[in-house]
Amino acid sequence: MEIVLRNLTEDYVMLVYNEIAPTLDCCKCDQCRLDTISYALNRLKPRYVVSSEGELMTKLCEFDYQFETTVMSELTKAAKVVKENPRHKLNKDQ
Repeated sequence: MEIVLRNLTEDYVMLVYNEIAPTLDCCKCDQCRLDTISYALNRLKPRYVVSSEGELMTKLCEFDYQFETTVMSELTKAAKVVKENPRHKLNKDQ
């Protein structure tokens, strides 16, 4: 079994983003999605763990309700900032 160093906050933010993305009023292209996630991550406390890959999902489930709320709030703020300052190239159809 491989032992890995992971930032569980990163995994959790990506998981929450995927769940709430349909409700976010913003572009969901790869550039905007990653800009939104990175903006939120830079405002959240990292939670590093060393564990086997099988343990990572179990550890993700240990986050409390307040942390989930904070992640959702930061993602919502991030989506607004990215929407107002997109870095993607616009198609002529957009």
